[in-house]
Amino acid sequence: MGSLGVRVLPSGKAQLYHTRRGAYSTFGNDIMTAIIQGGEIHCNTKQGRTMIYRINNSETGVVGPIRVW
Repeated sequence: MGSLGVRVLPSGKAQLYHTRRGAYSTFGNDIMTAIIQGGEIHCNTKQGRTMIYRINNSETGVVGPIRVW
């Protein structure tokens, strides 16, 4: 079965992964934190910005950022 997760890599990029299948996609720049909130991934950057990415329909990647502030 497994589930989706997100982690921040030492390079400052975020990575969407599946707990059994491994890494799916890497995205973003200068990211400090990332969490999955429903069908979205909320990321905070080192510059203090918030970026929201949408998980695609097949749950193997992301679209966006769809919102930045």
